[in-house]
Amino acid sequence: MTRLLVLMALTVLPFTSLLARPGLTAGDWANLTGLAGGLVLWWQVVLGIRQVSERLCRDRLAVVTLHRWLGGCGAFFVLLHPLLEMIAAHQELPYLVVWDFTWVESTYTSYGRIALLLFLALWLTSTLLRAAVRHRVWRFVHYVSYPLAGLVFLHAWGIGSFLLDTPWLRALWLGLAGGLAAVVAWRLAVPVWSRRYRLTGKAELSPTVTRYTLQPLGRPLRPAPGQFCYLRLGPLSRGHPFSVVASGDDGTLTFAVKRAGRFTERLRTLAPGAVLRLDGPYGTFTRQARDPGRPAVLVAGGIGVTPFVDLVRRHAGPHMSLTHIVSSPAEAVFRDELRARLGSRYTDRLPLDRGARYFVCGSPGFVRSTVRGLQDRGVARDQVFTEHFDC
Repeated sequence: MTRLLVLMALTVLPFTSLLARPGLTAGDWANLTGLAGGLVLWWQVVLGIRQVSERLCRDRLAVVTLHRWLGGCGAFFVLLHPLLEMIAAHQELPYLVVWDFTWVESTYTSYGRIALLLFLALWLTSTLLRAAVRHRVWRFVHYVSYPLAGLVFLHAWGIGSFLLDTPWLRALWLGLAGGLAAVVAWRLAVPVWSRRYRLTGKAELSPTVTRYTLQPLGRPLRPAPGQFCYLRLGPLSRGHPFSVVASGDDGTLTFAVKRAGRFTERLRTLAPGAVLRLDGPYGTFTRQARDPGRPAVLVAGGIGVTPFVDLVRRHAGPHMSLTHIVSSPAEAVFRDELRARLGSRYTDRLPLDRGARYFVCGSPGFVRSTVRGLQDRGVARDQVFTEHFDC
């Protein structure tokens, strides 16, 4: 985390010199808030690209927390900037949304207005409307952050007074824009170079859950217990995240997948020998659960038990317990094995240990209700680690 914070400080520090300039006008303050909003958006996009943020900081929970905090900062600066510009220019509210591409300056200004509308769509689906939209819709809306950030950089490049007056600052802004383009291109190109795996085995664990065994065709991935990989049916198809339940010394990976949508139905129809693409491994969800010095309570809702299977196999000890809550016997996969390994520490009742860390995985609704219940019982939020999947 320290490395990430240092990098963030290095990108912000050059712009702080602008605050020391004498006689800052209302237009200057509007320009400063715009630059601040652009920097926050830059880091939000970077931290939102898992392939990049995993290399900057291994603590995924810390990255997500920072990403959310930056979202609040970004909303403040991005919404304040056009209001200050409107006041400095003595304009009315239509100034914020009316597009004009008839001349150069108005074109760059309109880029900012389009970016503002995109940001409002992004912000609303992440805050006020978050509970009303499905996770998949929320994820797709988040893709607008790429063109949004690009428009912000174009807008500032064309009419940002500080950038126009300060050549070294303009060069830095250009470097940040190039870096942003590079990480977005990296993110979009990930499916092309993802690893190839051959399906070598399928087995029905229950009427709704199938186990898939995949053999690497080349250099294998080496996931740690609790990590997940994105599975794709082709190099350009959309990836779907699934937790690894077993990892062999030869690179063989095993997944347990519940049928819950079109992708999982297509996966079920694959015959042995089919080639899939895997990207990963990702996640540090259960990393702290391996610490034998502090109790770890694993809480799984149905098929949400999959991140805990390999963890229990490799690191189970007296400090670890598992609460597995299922709505039907079909979701009680791995029950016999986990009970044999954990004994009485495998249960369907959630224990209360205020000194423990809680690791909760399941559907979004299950995770929310479980976390709320723990907090109501006095468990601090920083003791709870969560991961959820979209039903």
